[in-house]
Amino acid sequence: MRNKSNDAFLKGLDQGFSVAGVLPQHSIVCAVSGGADSVALLLGAQRLQHRFASLTAAHFNHRIRGEESDGDEEFVRNLCANAGIAFYVDRSQRSNEHLDENSARKDRYDFLAKTADEVGADAILLAHTIEDQAETVLLRIARGTGLRGAGGMRASRSMLTPSSRKIKIFRPMLQITHREAQDFLHAIQITARHDSTNDDSERYARNRIRHRVIPELQALNPEAISAIARFATIMKSNSDFIDEQTCQAMRESATKTANVHLRSHVAQLHPVVGAAVLTEMHSSLSDADSQLDTVHLTKLLELIKTGKSSSYDLPGSATLNTDHQFIRMKRSGTVPNDVVPYPHPIDRPAKLPVPGRLDLGNGFAISSALVPCDEEIQGSSSDEAWLNPQIVVDDQLEVRNRKRSDRFNPLGMNQNVDLADFLIKAKVAASWRDRIPLVAMVEDGRIVWLPGVRPAEWAKLLPLHQTALRLRFERDTSEN
Repeated sequence: MRNKSNDAFLKGLDQGFSVAGVLPQHSIVCAVSGGADSVALLLGAQRLQHRFASLTAAHFNHRIRGEESDGDEEFVRNLCANAGIAFYVDRSQRSNEHLDENSARKDRYDFLAKTADEVGADAILLAHTIEDQAETVLLRIARGTGLRGAGGMRASRSMLTPSSRKIKIFRPMLQITHREAQDFLHAIQITARHDSTNDDSERYARNRIRHRVIPELQALNPEAISAIARFATIMKSNSDFIDEQTCQAMRESATKTANVHLRSHVAQLHPVVGAAVLTEMHSSLSDADSQLDTVHLTKLLELIKTGKSSSYDLPGSATLNTDHQFIRMKRSGTVPNDVVPYPHPIDRPAKLPVPGRLDLGNGFAISSALVPCDEEIQGSSSDEAWLNPQIVVDDQLEVRNRKRSDRFNPLGMNQNVDLADFLIKAKVAASWRDRIPLVAMVEDGRIVWLPGVRPAEWAKLLPLHQTALRLRFERDTSEN
């Protein structure tokens, strides 16, 4: 007669494989500590081996508990030998018996990734149960996690091996209880090892959650662990939705330059999505283990919304620069990506022949022509100006950058204004203002046209003109 505990566990594990994404072609390394959960995972996976291509066991001896640790290693070795499962093992080189949890975790994952490379595995199985999920969520909440952290451990995630292969980490037991794993082992007459450090509530925070906090919550709700796991599932779903919105927002606001995005797009995003965009930009270049907190994100979103030119230093040796047009994230001390849609400053005023063309370098140029007036004028863009041909003296104009004394008579106004004030009110980014190759009269320096912005009122084309002075600003934005 079939054992119900055996069947229930294997059914749950099989469902866990489906949720995690285990495929028939996957070659798998199963992490086995010797405890009940990992032993149940290994032996359960062996019984479901039709679900994947091959199975290898991997045990890492942290050497924290002396003979007890060595006993765990020997137990897993014998278990695999009896079950006919390939076995890989390694030992910690650290001598500190009070090894911290983070270092131990890193050593273990490094070993698992190395083993995956050695056997050519596509994935690593980890035996985290529903209790482990609840404990993880409570720990993260206590430490001030955000939405993604509240989603707990994922059933599947990617990691890189030492050979830079991308493999999967699967957690197929996140909906299985520790008791179900124990019942399965009891049904197949296997007694797992017990890790005495799991009883130490003084040294390990997770044990305090397990032995103190969880029992108190279960006194309030006997199904507290399941409720916390459901909460994590809901938070994961919300986090996944925000991730989708973030990816879409980053695509829509992206420029052709890495880590440079259109400010107006980001400024219009919901603050949660905007914060996620900034977090992604920061994580792509910042130091490892650095992150943006709520204070940073709130400040950055305020700067971006105003559209003012600002610079803000961030954790992880990163800096954000923002102006009216772009936001840029860069490593501190590096030259920011040049996405200004104008050429580099002009050393000295240059003559623009009429008709003719002036090369400004880096793919930028201004061309001039005298053409008959026709309907084409109505479709002109800000990079094209149709002007009074009579302003041209001696068949040339001048191209230069702005001067402090410059005044400008914008089209549509009947007076001159300070050019600097006009550019600010026109919301021209600060990084652009000194690089606009303005077109001016040779003899008196009066501004004829600000390419990409506006022509002068006094130089406009009138209905009586049969011929027009056409100026075009040519941009090569292939690098932006």
